[in-house]
Amino acid sequence: MRQAFEDGDSAVWLSDALEDLAGFAEARAAAIDPRIRRVLRSLRENHAAFDRADSAAAVANLSASRFQHLFTQEVGVPFRRYRAWCRMRAAISAVLDGSNLTDAAHAAGFSDQPHFSREFRRIFGAPPYHGLANARRRRRPAAN
Repeated sequence: MRQAFEDGDSAVWLSDALEDLAGFAEARAAAIDPRIRRVLRSLRENHAAFDRADSAAAVANLSASRFQHLFTQEVGVPFRRYRAWCRMRAAISAVLDGSNLTDAAHAAGFSDQPHFSREFRRIFGAPPYHGLANARRRRRPAAN
């Protein structure tokens, strides 16, 4: 898996994975409890909207424990993991759009670039530089 991620085709792989995830999320969103949908909408508009589950629970007008239970039931993953994925997705998009790793990490809500790199390696099994550098090169239009 690491080999596939680090090679030149990683841009296609990463782009397809993100599009699949976004498509799946949009299809499931229609059937999700409206209180959870409000939170998801807020996260989509501002990935750093909630620093804690308590603040998301307030938007959903639920207690923190009920919110976490309902969120996991409706979305399929715990709120904290979903929020981390939203931040990771925002950071990856920023890097692909030309930001350096440090700026992308801060903009996405990571405390610093090493925190982003550790999370990226934990999720994808490889350091961000290899896959994202290849993806960015493949995404740029060819100079003539």
